[in-house]
Amino acid sequence: MLTLAESTLVLAKIRAHHGNAPITDLEARTFHEELRADANLADAMESVRRFYANNETGRWMLSGDVNAGIRRIQGPRIPDAVRIHELMEQDGIGISSPQSIPYRRTLIAQTRQGAPIEEARVKAMKAAQLVIEPPKPESKPRLTGHFIGGGVERLGAENLSSMIGGTK
Repeated sequence: MLTLAESTLVLAKIRAHHGNAPITDLEARTFHEELRADANLADAMESVRRFYANNETGRWMLSGDVNAGIRRIQGPRIPDAVRIHELMEQDGIGISSPQSIPYRRTLIAQTRQGAPIEEARVKAMKAAQLVIEPPKPESKPRLTGHFIGGGVERLGAENLSSMIGGTK
């Protein structure tokens, strides 16, 4: 996640293309809030560079444009599903095991941020080891009776007067 200072640098780079207009505190905070949570400074700055390198209309870059540019930069870094499956097999993670979800999430998040695959694998393995197994549900006693007849196995096995409160 970008800090407020870093996102303000990105906004300042955008403003540099349009006469260096001053940035208010509200503009900086709003721009910061609108950027992707997984954005980093290098990708955001590259997104701005690419936008203005191809901008023929003179349109200002907005936070959504920065986010779209970051997605285009980070997307190709993520290994495809086949490669992730191969890495899981190499690391001994079953495809349907509880460890597979944190492994995948961490591997994808790390590679998206530009980490080398080996570094991402180490972090993914650590995340997979931290999985806490959910507690097994307690077994509930099986009810054999019905609310009518006070637990009698078969409905109607007892005489009618005892079921409705009469005398025997």
